[in-house]
Amino acid sequence: MHAPADNFRTPSTWFRFSATMIWLRDMALGRHPLTLWLVNAIVLLMLVGWILWDARFTSTWDHLEFQVGLLDDGSDLDEFANSMAAQWKIFALGIMVVVGAASLAMLTVGMTMGARGHRTLASWMVVLSLGCGWLGLINGWDELVWAGKRMRIDSHVAAFQPIAHSLQADWPKNDGQHDNLGPYMAYPAGQPKTLILLTTPPMAESGPTFSSIERSSAGGIRFQLSGNERGVWLEWHPTGNQPESFVGGLLEPHHLSRSVSLGDGWFLARYDQAAMAS
Repeated sequence: MHAPADNFRTPSTWFRFSATMIWLRDMALGRHPLTLWLVNAIVLLMLVGWILWDARFTSTWDHLEFQVGLLDDGSDLDEFANSMAAQWKIFALGIMVVVGAASLAMLTVGMTMGARGHRTLASWMVVLSLGCGWLGLINGWDELVWAGKRMRIDSHVAAFQPIAHSLQADWPKNDGQHDNLGPYMAYPAGQPKTLILLTTPPMAESGPTFSSIERSSAGGIRFQLSGNERGVWLEWHPTGNQPESFVGGLLEPHHLSRSVSLGDGWFLARYDQAAMAS
C-alpha cells in the first residue's frame, strides 16, 4: 500500500522530477536572459518616449487606472476615452505595463533560481540597471510629463509672440474681436484683466489652443492652454518679471506650482488652479 510513496523516493523518480522542473524553468525563463533583457528595456524606453511626446499620456494612464479598478471615482476624468483610438491607446498602455512588470519579475526570479546564464555577474548588473530604470520612471513620472510639455510647447512659442506683443501694446477695454483670437469677452467690466475666448483661435489648427488670456499688473500676458496641453500656462513677461501667484479677472486664485524659462521673456507655468480651470 506504501509502494507509490516509496517509488517517489527512489533516485530515478527524483531525477525525473528534477529534470521536469528544470525543463519548466528553462521554458519559462530561458537558458539565457538576453531576450528578457531586450523586452524589458524596449518597453521601458517606449514608455519614456510615450510620456515625452504624447500630450494625452496622463489622461491615458488615468483612464487605465479607472478601468482596472485602481480609481473609484471617475468624475474627474475627461471624455478622452470616448474614441476608438483612445481605447486602443489605453489597451496598448495596459499591455506594456503587464509585459514590463512580468519580464522584470522573471528576471528577478532568474537571478536566484534561473539557469547559469541568469546568475552571472553580468546578468545581475543588467537586472539591477533595469530595476533602477523602472524606479526612476516611477519616481520621475511628473518630471518626464513636465519635460515633455516643455519640449512640445517650446516649438510653438513663435506663433504666440505677435499675439502677446499686440495685446501688450493695446489691451482691450471691452468685449470685442481680435484677428488672431476671434470674439472674446473681457472681465471685469471697465478694467478687464481676463479675456475669455468664445471660439477656438485660428492658430489652434497648427499648434496648442488656449481658452483665456490674463494680463498681469506689470504688463505680462498669460495664455491658459487647453485641449491636449491643458493644465499649464504659456506666459510672456517684461524683463525682470516672471510667473507668480495671482488672482484672475474672474476672482479665481492661482497659486504658482512651478515654472521654467523658455527664453526671450517666455515661461511655461503650472498653477494649482490651472487643471480645474482649463
